[in-house]
Amino acid sequence: MPVENGDHNMTENGGDVVTVDDGNEQADESGAQHADDGTGGQDGIVKPKSSEEQSNAINGAHENTEAHGGEVEKNGTKIEAKSETKVDETESEKIRPTEGGGDVANVTTEAPDESSSKQDHGSASAKDNHPDPPKEIPSGGSGDIKRSQPVVANESGRGGIPGAIQTTDSKSVKDVKRTPHRSKESGSSLKKLKKGIFVSYSPDGSFTERRFVCITVKQFKENSLGEDIWFDKDEQNTDSPAWFSQRMDAVEKCRAAVCFLSESYLQCPVSVYELRSLLERRKSSSGVPPKVFAIRYENVELPSKYKDLIDHTVDLTRPELMKLSLYERASTAIGSLHKEVEACASVHAPYVPPTPERDLTKEYKNKKLCRWTINDVQSWLYDLGIKEFYCQSFLENAIDGFLLMSVMDRDLSEVIGVDSRVARKKILQQIISILEKEHKMPNNWHLRSRTQRSRPDSVYLVYDPADVQLVQTLKQELKKKHLQVTSHTKLGQSKDEFLQINGPQIAAAKHIIIVLTEGACQSPFVFQEVLFADWLGKTLVTAMFKSCWDKLKASLKAILGECPAIDFETRMFPESMDILQHQIKPLRKVPGVVLEQSYLNRMTEGIKSLQIMSSAPAWAREASTSEPKVFISYQWDVHNKVQEIKRILESNHIPCWIDNSPTITHHSHSQQQPSQQRGTSSSSSRSTISTESETMQGNTQRNMRNAILVLCCMTPRYLQSDNCIKDLLLAETLQKPIIPVLLRFIPWPPDHGPSQVKKLLARTSHIDLSNDKLFKQNFHILIDKIRRFTSGKH
Repeated sequence: MPVENGDHNMTENGGDVVTVDDGNEQADESGAQHADDGTGGQDGIVKPKSSEEQSNAINGAHENTEAHGGEVEKNGTKIEAKSETKVDETESEKIRPTEGGGDVANVTTEAPDESSSKQDHGSASAKDNHPDPPKEIPSGGSGDIKRSQPVVANESGRGGIPGAIQTTDSKSVKDVKRTPHRSKESGSSLKKLKKGIFVSYSPDGSFTERRFVCITVKQFKENSLGEDIWFDKDEQNTDSPAWFSQRMDAVEKCRAAVCFLSESYLQCPVSVYELRSLLERRKSSSGVPPKVFAIRYENVELPSKYKDLIDHTVDLTRPELMKLSLYERASTAIGSLHKEVEACASVHAPYVPPTPERDLTKEYKNKKLCRWTINDVQSWLYDLGIKEFYCQSFLENAIDGFLLMSVMDRDLSEVIGVDSRVARKKILQQIISILEKEHKMPNNWHLRSRTQRSRPDSVYLVYDPADVQLVQTLKQELKKKHLQVTSHTKLGQSKDEFLQINGPQIAAAKHIIIVLTEGACQSPFVFQEVLFADWLGKTLVTAMFKSCWDKLKASLKAILGECPAIDFETRMFPESMDILQHQIKPLRKVPGVVLEQSYLNRMTEGIKSLQIMSSAPAWAREASTSEPKVFISYQWDVHNKVQEIKRILESNHIPCWIDNSPTITHHSHSQQQPSQQRGTSSSSSRSTISTESETMQGNTQRNMRNAILVLCCMTPRYLQSDNCIKDLLLAETLQKPIIPVLLRFIPWPPDHGPSQVKKLLARTSHIDLSNDKLFKQNFHILIDKIRRFTSGKH
């Protein structure tokens, strides 16, 4: 039988179900009160009791029931109760109370006289002598109700309408004490299941793209999936500061996802993070991997790493489909995906269309624009004085606040059909005005935070409350380096309150440091702060105190995986702090050229992405922090290419050393000589006779001596440089293997350059990486060759 919202909550909390058996059955609105105890006696009128009186009535009824062996006679009314979870509709069946009180009662009543009906069972308070105004219960016009009609009562004893007991005679119904067993059973059976089909779309999409998403989601719901689809618009959380974290949390828990692919989808960070999270969940060995379905709304190419993620793709960019309307294209997508998506659903419920609102109201003035309904938009247009013809067009296109926020002049003209330029301008100006006013509202502090200027040299620490001692030490060290350090102050009672308390401090900080420990991997506080900081566009740096990549949530892997990380697990703490300081506040001037070079090399090598750093075993990270395995000799004209080679080698756990200093400034008295590039043929940086140059040469010799092999990046200019001669001769002296790689085309063996170099290179075999095709094709050969040398199998 239909029940109001209040009645639904009652059953979840173990509400009572009461059945009345009589020709003229009646009960009060609470579904559990004695009908007439001196507070009312008119037909169809019931006086509801206070919660204290109801409690006394329950206890009194239970005591009387036990005292009479399960039967109570009061005013000609015989009541028997027994512990059953279902109500029998026969009059002959008796119900006895259980030890904790019965949930359900069959009540057989005889018509009492008016005098006896005014007597109570002994537990009513003095307040009964001053009843509230009586409330009339509708009786459907006939004054009678059907036999054994169930009534649901909530925790306070009040029942809902429709579904409440309707009375036509002044008879009484005993309160029956609830049993814990029934309460638990009712709550678990009606517990709302979490929605398992996630809708992934770009929040930065155009008006037509968002409209297509809304149409498709609606058609999914019309096909019995309405109770299992998670769409942030329908969840009404798009204006919450926790909106981003709620979307990512839904991605973490979904059984299936429907992705709307477009150019905006592949560029918006939110949708890209969702795609990465789904990919991480598919890679993970724990849990059931989600099914992923794609609807290609625009002609875009999905990156290759995601192609294996998609289980089924519906291509709506074919010429014959592009001519169709949005509704027809949505129907095509539904027809292709419905069976597979339905197989992932846990709830199948028939679609119940919302009740149309016929009257225009002013309720939109008390709502945010993103929560306006279609009727609210109609009321707003009416108040603006927009022509009825245009209002009807808005109605036919089902324009609500969610779509109105993204509408542009072109959309008004071509899609909605507002051909009046004046009307279009008026509508757009009003939308902008509303958004500007909402931006200043107190509860929209998070929107203002996105435009807030951060304080220079300010740091916010994200950590789990269990790691407070570690964070205190980190705070003290950062403050010694003249940085302003803040962190969360209070935890609050909810996600929104937690962010409202600590969000302004996150917005004011320039850098966000995530303290990664085992406790932080699944911490809800870390999860909320990281996602909010990323939504604000902050720079994220991870201080990795524990390598626990596999324990991280998929959402955190998607966001932090490519962010810089510093190894605090295997490095010495002071060295890691220097690297962290360099990442946050790089030193522009360091006295002495040699100190600057060694410092920059150490700082650069100490920072890697979290995913790469976590994937390397501890022994590999310890090896990379000590001495390099590969010495890279090059000339500055291919510096960018050399940096890429170094990055790829280190991602394969092969530590490298290169000279990162392109210029050297030599001071002589008050005159400054022009800087010189590393490796020029006229004069090399190493050829300068000075204390700095001699020490630099010693630094180069030390790194080559500790390296296993020398990688020479061959170009025509390299063969003519002093660096080439010095590095190759030093490698021969130290008996280091030499691997030449061609980054520019030159004949092999080289036919130009110093004779010593030509003789030395003629004995080696080269690897050609001179163009992009050869680079991709032959780089694995280089890695295999280096590994053979490092393992001693060459």
